[in-house]
Amino acid sequence: MTTPPQPDPAAEKTIGQYLRPLRDLAAYALIAAPAVFLLVAVFELFRGDFTVQTRYSFGSFVNVETIFFPLAAVVLALGVKPVHPKARLITMLALGEYAVASFFGVIFGLLFGVSGIAAQDAGAAFNALLVRVAWLAVLGVAGYALLQIWLGYYPTVKPQPGVYGQPYQPQQYGPPPGYGQQPSYGAAMPGPMPPGTPTPPPVATQPFSVPPAPYGQYPAVPPPAWGAAAPPPPPVPQAPYAEPTQPVPPHVPPVPSAPPYVPPVPSAPPYVPPVPSAPPAADRTEVLPGDRPGFGPAAQDPPRQ
Repeated sequence: MTTPPQPDPAAEKTIGQYLRPLRDLAAYALIAAPAVFLLVAVFELFRGDFTVQTRYSFGSFVNVETIFFPLAAVVLALGVKPVHPKARLITMLALGEYAVASFFGVIFGLLFGVSGIAAQDAGAAFNALLVRVAWLAVLGVAGYALLQIWLGYYPTVKPQPGVYGQPYQPQQYGPPPGYGQQPSYGAAMPGPMPPGTPTPPPVATQPFSVPPAPYGQYPAVPPPAWGAAAPPPPPVPQAPYAEPTQPVPPHVPPVPSAPPYVPPVPSAPPYVPPVPSAPPAADRTEVLPGDRPGFGPAAQDPPRQ
């Protein structure tokens, strides 16, 4: 007997099984390298003459490494199953690196850099402008693709209003459970039924029941719903029913009794204070004597008499 040849164990494994353990290290390396390149470019921008450094600093911020390395790290973290445990953090770092590269590339590499080159050579400044705008277009496409990945995998969820620490529960509008099962107005409460009495058919419960009103008043009728018929008016109280052979006593209204006679109490006369009497007037007349000193007798002087 001949034994069949055994398959080679190395031939059964795919290349992905060999590279899968390196996925986490590759994602970390691809996301960390552009961050280091951008940090060094910022230091170089302010290390020497600022005007000279801005002319040639565009290539340090926008290049192949800063465009494709962050996108490759996100693809490795989310595209290869299982998803990387730090995939959300890697995606956020990639978006931040694109934002830094775009800011320094547009402000310092495009505006200040092209204007500095134009001061020396207008033709070279025009060529640099075309090349740098093309690189910014590639960077914008990569950034837009990464933004779509972020919005697709990590959508923004708005919190629902509710009590702190408890999930939100929508409110249910309507009558509470058991409402509308009260007995109707004037109905007697059910009591024990004698044996052999047939069971009455069930009465359909109404969605709304009027609570009993105080004695001597009509129950309050709720307003009808929109589009529904108005409820019938309350019953008018009638006289007690009597047999035809029995005389119906006439309804005699009660005669109000007269109040008891109370004799009037004589009222006291009003008090008038006494008026003080005036003193007698003094007699101001005076009889002059017949003879006055210095004038002689009055009989001899008629005018004076």
